[in-house]
Amino acid sequence: MPDSPSAPPPSSSSLSGPQLAHYRERFATEGYVLFERAVERAGLAALTRDIVTQWRADTASGAIFVGGGNVSGHLNCFPGVASRFVYEALQARGIFDVVSALSTAQVRKPNIGCNLNLPGSHPQNEHIDGYAATAFLVVNVAAVDTDLHNGAMEIIPRTHRREFKYWEIALRRAERSRVSMRQGDALLRISTLWHRGMPNHSNDPRPMLAFTWEDGGSHEQDPYAVHQGRITFLPNRYSTDWKGRLVERAFVAAPRLGTAYRAARSLFE
Repeated sequence: MPDSPSAPPPSSSSLSGPQLAHYRERFATEGYVLFERAVERAGLAALTRDIVTQWRADTASGAIFVGGGNVSGHLNCFPGVASRFVYEALQARGIFDVVSALSTAQVRKPNIGCNLNLPGSHPQNEHIDGYAATAFLVVNVAAVDTDLHNGAMEIIPRTHRREFKYWEIALRRAERSRVSMRQGDALLRISTLWHRGMPNHSNDPRPMLAFTWEDGGSHEQDPYAVHQGRITFLPNRYSTDWKGRLVERAFVAAPRLGTAYRAARSLFE
């Protein structure tokens, strides 16, 4: 784990003034705060088994889509209604109260998601989530121990402080940090912090749960009601049409081509 701003989760949903000042200072400085031991491990181990079992079943049956991150090895996922205990744990520990206090706009309940980093995955290009003009908060929860071997996220610290074009990031020799997390740790970050998914060198898919507030959060009364409450895999960063599949394969085969293309395009955005 890097020299990261970490703190124990709040002990309840009631935040004291000094607690909030502490979180606000760390968040403003680095763009993220790590809360250790926020969710109990046993439930996360069972949830991981369910997600991986469903992924293997969908892959074996051909039910999963072609492209959409399957070549690069990074998928999005709805973790199913059985993952509600993670939401309840974060709420009980006061982490959502920290989100509300740090958000510049009123927030609803979060969108529920998960990133599945597949064995043999490739490094992503650096990116932010969404758009710089509409920054939002993200809480990631490690469903398993996450380290350099199974693809701990790489971040570029303090890049949330101003808007960057991709070409600036590509040419910038800035410090990169890897965020290792223990199972049950929660990472609160801003969407405009530049980061990327890294290769998973293990033999097992590595899930990372995500609670996000883009557009202010979920429009559903119950955010777990989507996808009929079932574990569902979704495209990540690449579309599943023929053009998206071609682009994904090209960027995986020639990553420098992808970097050059994105850098050139950012000059005119």
